[in-house]
Amino acid sequence: MTHASDSASRATSATSWAEIDLQALRHNVEVLRGQAHPAAVAAVVKADAYGHGAVTVASAALDAGATSLCVFTVPEAIELRQAGIDASILCMGPILADDPESVARFDIAAVVESAATANRLAEAGEAAARAIRVHINIDSGMQRYGLPHEEALDLAATIRSHEWLELEAVFTHFPEAGNADRGPSLDAFRRFQRTADQIHAPIRHAAASAAVFNLPEASLGFVRAGIALYGADPAPDLANPLAAELQPVLSWRTTLLAIRQVARGESVSYAGLWTADRDSRIGVTGVGYADGLARRLSSHGHMLVRGRRAPIRGAICMDSAMIDLTEIPEAVVGDVVTILGADGTDSIGAWDIAGQLDTIPYEIFTGIAARVPRVAIDESD
Repeated sequence: MTHASDSASRATSATSWAEIDLQALRHNVEVLRGQAHPAAVAAVVKADAYGHGAVTVASAALDAGATSLCVFTVPEAIELRQAGIDASILCMGPILADDPESVARFDIAAVVESAATANRLAEAGEAAARAIRVHINIDSGMQRYGLPHEEALDLAATIRSHEWLELEAVFTHFPEAGNADRGPSLDAFRRFQRTADQIHAPIRHAAASAAVFNLPEASLGFVRAGIALYGADPAPDLANPLAAELQPVLSWRTTLLAIRQVARGESVSYAGLWTADRDSRIGVTGVGYADGLARRLSSHGHMLVRGRRAPIRGAICMDSAMIDLTEIPEAVVGDVVTILGADGTDSIGAWDIAGQLDTIPYEIFTGIAARVPRVAIDESD
């Protein structure tokens, strides 16, 4: 049996680290390409690739067959360009006051939500002598970004009046794509299609991760692969067998820094949240809430040591957390401890932790702090 300690890629001078499995990432791209065909796959790498490392993930996803990238902010797109990535990049967030010049300079496709934004981008395009590719977001019930259908038609006409703007695509985003009842999403999709028919943009896109599996008719020109790219089923309650083929990309690990003998009746960590009801072996790990380990897991979360579950005991500290090793007597200082991921035959998944915290894997991944190094692992090398 292989344990995490057998193949750990520890980061120098880091008490915890996140391993990014590029082979799993490439596998997920293949799964998504197969499900979306003939649509292309755009890798969503906003928020530092959901905490996985934007440049590393973007490069690997493109190598695996993704054709373009999506980010939320212009600085995120610039980071990719400065790393030498020349694939098409769509900035899906708002274009802020200082953004148009960079949009033109770095050849970033932009979402336009108003005539004022169109005008600013057109001026930047003219100054750079480069046509700026723009997309129009049509709201399908998110009430977040996106235009009502009638306003989208007017904005398309405004964009086409500008010599230095190229209307590349129209798109939408479904708020209920992961629900078992597909009816509301199908209705929204039909409304979107009717408006898109009147705009005549070359490209349409509508499906994010949940819709790729649950609303495949919405795949259109390309799909926006976010959480599925990172190996988390976007709608596990639907038990889609194709989504079950996704493989987790990120494993988060730390080490045992110390082991203490705690007598029955003694408490562990702050505020006496846990008191030993027997003589216990308590391990001190190098991960805490400053690294992204939610303090709400105090005394009810678990970690893996030598392939076995070790309960978290007491309050999670800023830089450390204590685990119960009483049932794992072979554990020693220096052992690798798995916070998120597989060890031996057991694993703790993002949905497992999310369920304990009443949240979603997106928050688990993006909540891992920047001080935790991301270590790329490629077993195909």
